[in-house]
Amino acid sequence: MVRVAIAVERGEGMDALTASRFGRAPAFVIVDIDESGTVKHVKTLRNNALGYGGGVGVRVVKMLAEEGCEAVAGPAFGPNASAMLSSLGIRPAIIPPGISVRDAVKLIMDQLSGRSPSQPPYGTPPGPLGRHRHRRGHQVF
Repeated sequence: MVRVAIAVERGEGMDALTASRFGRAPAFVIVDIDESGTVKHVKTLRNNALGYGGGVGVRVVKMLAEEGCEAVAGPAFGPNASAMLSSLGIRPAIIPPGISVRDAVKLIMDQLSGRSPSQPPYGTPPGPLGRHRHRRGHQVF
């Protein structure tokens, strides 16, 4: 069994739509998934770090770690959130924005099991050389 937090833009549960950002996602759907890929438990958690000016990614990772998450999923992770995930042993999974949590679970399980690359084969990398760009055009990392 693995507990995964998925960044969502709106909605709740398996029909929620994935977010375009990780740290500033309005909420996270936390799912417990067994070895066969069956979802056993679903919970929606509001992002209580949205009011902070900086360091949101790190705060979110800590919040999700306290929920017992062993993996997190979002469209990209900033350098500080990535470092915190690594230090806590939480596995990241890259998913596109705007898909249902139901579809995201399938992509996440493929990535965590090693059946697909960590960067899904759709779309293009976010910016030159795959670097993440802040919505105002500034490179984050």
